[in-house]
Amino acid sequence: MRTRTALAAGLLALAAFTAACGKSDEEIATDCQKALAATKTATLDDRPGACKDLSEDDYSALLFSQGLRDSGVIDDNGNVDAEELLSDD
Repeated sequence: MRTRTALAAGLLALAAFTAACGKSDEEIATDCQKALAATKTATLDDRPGACKDLSEDDYSALLFSQGLRDSGVIDDNGNVDAEELLSDD
């Protein structure tokens, strides 16, 4: 009886662990984008923890995109503000 209980508990723990580890690339990118929006110190060499599993190209694209958002050139919907882009400020 104890063997079955221990085996069942082990299988449940393994199933929970497997389900928790399986983030999709899209979920990782979303988490990374949120982390980049929350910090101003991210660089190519100093990634937030949420961005560690992204490829270098994907991380660079998100970092560049966040930089444009931070500068006001692109809004939260991804639209370009032409006036901001062309301003001398």
